[in-house]
Amino acid sequence: MPNLNTAQESNSRLTYQAQEEQLNQFAERYIKLVLAVGQHDCYYVDAYYGPVQWRKDTFWQPLSELQAQHQAGTEWLSVLAAQIIAADLKLRYQFLKTQWHSIAAYLTILQGSQLSFTAEAEALYDCKLPPYSLAEHQQVLIEIDALLPGEGALSDRYNEFKAQFIVPKDKAAAVFTASVNIARKLTSKHMDLPVEESFEIEYVNDKVWTAYNWYKGDAHSLIQLNQDQPLGIERYLELASHEGYPGHHVFNVLQEQRLVKAKQWLEYAIYPLYSPISYLSEGSANYALSLIMTDAEVLEFERDVLMPLAGLEGDLALFHQVLKQVKKLSYYENHVNQCLTDKLIDTEMAESMLIEGALYPQARAKQRVRFFERNRSYVINYNVGEDAVAAWVETKAQTTADKWTRFEALLSRPLNASALKLND
Repeated sequence: MPNLNTAQESNSRLTYQAQEEQLNQFAERYIKLVLAVGQHDCYYVDAYYGPVQWRKDTFWQPLSELQAQHQAGTEWLSVLAAQIIAADLKLRYQFLKTQWHSIAAYLTILQGSQLSFTAEAEALYDCKLPPYSLAEHQQVLIEIDALLPGEGALSDRYNEFKAQFIVPKDKAAAVFTASVNIARKLTSKHMDLPVEESFEIEYVNDKVWTAYNWYKGDAHSLIQLNQDQPLGIERYLELASHEGYPGHHVFNVLQEQRLVKAKQWLEYAIYPLYSPISYLSEGSANYALSLIMTDAEVLEFERDVLMPLAGLEGDLALFHQVLKQVKKLSYYENHVNQCLTDKLIDTEMAESMLIEGALYPQARAKQRVRFFERNRSYVINYNVGEDAVAAWVETKAQTTADKWTRFEALLSRPLNASALKLND
């Protein structure tokens, strides 16, 4: 007589395998469509390390054809919804579904449709924006004003005060290397990274961003640091943790190791920039520094290591008091970008608002507005995303070890904005 339990287990495995094969087939369709959309926007595909042949086979197709392919895929998704019953595959299906729907929104944008800032944030990044109060912004400016010495316009006083903490360009490489090394060391104490993981650093110019991680696959990243604008001493640890450890580099390494290679879930081998995964990618990268160092440890490392490397002196403790308040102005930047995107103001007014309300120097304000124009609602992923990641990681964490466990789990199996809110 056959073993009934064994037969049931075999049928269950076959059912699971059939479900997984359906998702594998859809993942191929997803990747090939993302690659095709990337033919219309060179910024869209941020990273790809899937099958080489799929990229070679990608050719330029009219947007109308890509829309037809997307519609056919959407119909297939609706069929899959009833077929995917395994718990972990439901999460995989949900990731693919959310990513897939964002492609439709981007296709309409490529064809000239103009979404509002808030509509775009939800369509591309699955993010419903929280309300913002300009009254809170004014209160932050009052608090910064009370901390800063001198007289005159607040923006001028802030940038004069900050000038003593600007790293000379000829010291940038040493300061950034030291920052990346400590971030890597601290991350390695809590995460088992593959022995072959590596990165290289390049110093570049003429970019709308400050730094960028280009993930190349095989646990390797190229990290670029833009030298257009001088950077304060505080930015080096922020960027080292954001672009490197445990930020973008680690995020991509874990996905490649645990999802792409271990499970053959190839949808994680491609990163469409203007899609829901950026909410977690940027949010977790912005949260990264607070995970590896306390505020006191950041101050100590900058004072004892980075300031001497940069040849700087100054009241670093006061500087960090001011910076803590300045960080709160990031939501005001969202507001400025929203006004610009929704055509309520022009670029000149946006620059002026950043100078007066976000305390930017003029050159940096111009660069930031160029970033807004290029990326529109993408900026919400940094601050709204960071707050969501922090809430998800810390709400159920009792210890530092708990935080690292939850953070690693989140990076190893990404959740979109909706799922983060449901699972916090």
